[in-house]
Amino acid sequence: MRLGFHVPVSKGLAWAARHAREIGCECVQIFVRNARGWRGRAYSQREIETFRTLLTENRIAPLIVHSCYLVNLASSNAALLAKSRAAVADDMRRAAMLGSATVTAHTGHDMGAGTAAGIRILAESVRLLATEAPPGMELLLENSARRTQLGGDWEHFAQLLNELDGEPRLGFCFDTCHAHAAGYRLDGARWVARTLGEFDAVLGLARLRLIHLNDSRGEAGGSWDRHAPIGAGTIGDAGFRAFLRRRWLRGRCAILEPPIARPNDDARNIAHARELMTGSRAKPRIRHSSVRAANAAWRQDPSLRSG
Repeated sequence: MRLGFHVPVSKGLAWAARHAREIGCECVQIFVRNARGWRGRAYSQREIETFRTLLTENRIAPLIVHSCYLVNLASSNAALLAKSRAAVADDMRRAAMLGSATVTAHTGHDMGAGTAAGIRILAESVRLLATEAPPGMELLLENSARRTQLGGDWEHFAQLLNELDGEPRLGFCFDTCHAHAAGYRLDGARWVARTLGEFDAVLGLARLRLIHLNDSRGEAGGSWDRHAPIGAGTIGDAGFRAFLRRRWLRGRCAILEPPIARPNDDARNIAHARELMTGSRAKPRIRHSSVRAANAAWRQDPSLRSG
């Protein structure tokens, strides 16, 4: 499995690429618009070329673009739905410009219209986006942390694929924290095997095209979307060791999105995940004091959260 991190681009694309290299990324994820706003970022051609060159020189691939948190492709509100579709379509164009072929977005909410209606609206969104997408672009939808919420049950995605006649450009992003919170347990080898087996039976592992690797501060089935540093939550080292070594997942990209409380927490999380995957000691490693500091900072500052 290739390991990477969601890196900020507030200091520029070149800084993001260099930072990804410094913390040990083999793949990377970024926002191309304000995470909690609609405005897209403007980049010069020189910035784009430098960014793409740095990623290529450092063999960091793939590049994943994450759409903003406001997007709701299943919304029953016409204005929000139109805005969401436009934002994701723009994200796809920006992704292609930066050398990415993958945009991931949260599944969205049916806003009281019901799961069946939400799936129909979401299917139409995917159809429209597929017609506008640059060649080779794929859209990944991320699973939700609540089983009853759209995207929280694998069957929701199966119904969506049925509505879309198996659209090949649609895949799914498996967030470990969200799955665990929704009751797809990952806190041990037998649970990892069962959860991935259920995913395979319902959707087929070929549809699992990206992993968001996050521990969970909430209990399994608690529907609490709260990320924790790798090994510091209720999934724990045993769960991640089993997950990261699962041969079914070889070759996939896993993006880490844990809370960051102090400098180098990103590098420590990647190093620890790599150690669990390979069985060899990696430096730097997370210490319990770092974990406590990360969780304390998370509670105090919501901007530290990644989804």
